[in-house]
Amino acid sequence: MKELAGKIAVITGAGSGIGLGMARAFAGAGMHVVIADIELEAAEKAARELNGTALRVDVTKPEDVAALADEVYRRFGAVHLLCNNAGVAVGGLMSDMTYDDWRWVVSVNVLGVSNCLTAFLPRMKAQDGEAHIVNTGSVAGLVSVPKMGIYAATKYAVVAMSEALRVELEPDNIGVTVVCPGSVRTRILEAHRNRPADLKDTNVAPPATFSDPVGTIDPDQMGLQIRDAVIANQMYLVPLTEDNKVFIPMIKNRFDAILEALP
Repeated sequence: MKELAGKIAVITGAGSGIGLGMARAFAGAGMHVVIADIELEAAEKAARELNGTALRVDVTKPEDVAALADEVYRRFGAVHLLCNNAGVAVGGLMSDMTYDDWRWVVSVNVLGVSNCLTAFLPRMKAQDGEAHIVNTGSVAGLVSVPKMGIYAATKYAVVAMSEALRVELEPDNIGVTVVCPGSVRTRILEAHRNRPADLKDTNVAPPATFSDPVGTIDPDQMGLQIRDAVIANQMYLVPLTEDNKVFIPMIKNRFDAILEALP
């Protein structure tokens, strides 16, 4: 999407972390950003900073997401950029995970994306001009990280959805980018703060190294990289700091093993 100024961006999970970094980058490029977050206070604070629009949404609820799409199209008449960014994580051995751990992480990281696509995509395809979708994956969607099995499974799903969308939406002039960063300075270690009461919290958090604040990627810098990837219609964006480059041989080894397994 070459021209951003004057266009409308909807970003889920934009009250903090990567979502806020994207909101700042796209607002800085002249877009009006709709900051959608389950934490309305955080969304409103960001909206004041960026002269954007704050709307509360729980991406796990199709009716919430449909209402978000209705309200955005009522106010602005179009959505040119949809960033499916809201995400959560639990960590630990998969044998220790509960049904509720699975239900919670999948409901946000996978069904949250599908709910947004279902609500927004038909209208985005029907409107005039170019558009773009950004899905926030993870390096854990390219190579599984020990003790992050559920999270990795959901991020693999995000990568797969993005790859299918890239092909399907090309005739509609809608680009797709999937972002697969290493550790980013976010509040993902505190994701349980928004865990529903009916999905019992096991208090299992991601390993500290997953979001260690030392040497991790700055969300605002990530936002700028994502903005540039949208302008360039770049499919994959894999931001890695020096501390995260351990993932590079892991990814190469995975794909080498797949290639070796081919007949």
